[in-house]
Amino acid sequence: MAVTGDWTLFYDWGCDGSYSKTSMTVNSDGTWTNGEGYNGPWVQIAGMFMFTFNNSETTYAGNLASKSITGISSSFSGSNGCFYMLQSGVPTAFGAERVGGKLDSQGGK
Repeated sequence: MAVTGDWTLFYDWGCDGSYSKTSMTVNSDGTWTNGEGYNGPWVQIAGMFMFTFNNSETTYAGNLASKSITGISSSFSGSNGCFYMLQSGVPTAFGAERVGGKLDSQGGK
């Protein structure tokens, strides 16, 4: 499965069911960027996809399946979460970009 391209990242710090979302572009040079201004490196190996944030320990890792990725995230400083990603073209009916009072995609305020 080709991972490069445009995605929507749905993230939920605390895994309480209140997902926020941001756009995400996975580049062929092994880097990614998102709509919140973050970026970093990524790797895909054996059906798994993992990415980290530049200048941070925050890491997301998940399983690839068709046009989706589902997994877990950690800031390694107290914030742990759940996430899923949907590739461009998959319907994403969702209201808010970010749930009020919740951490952003890097696990910060």
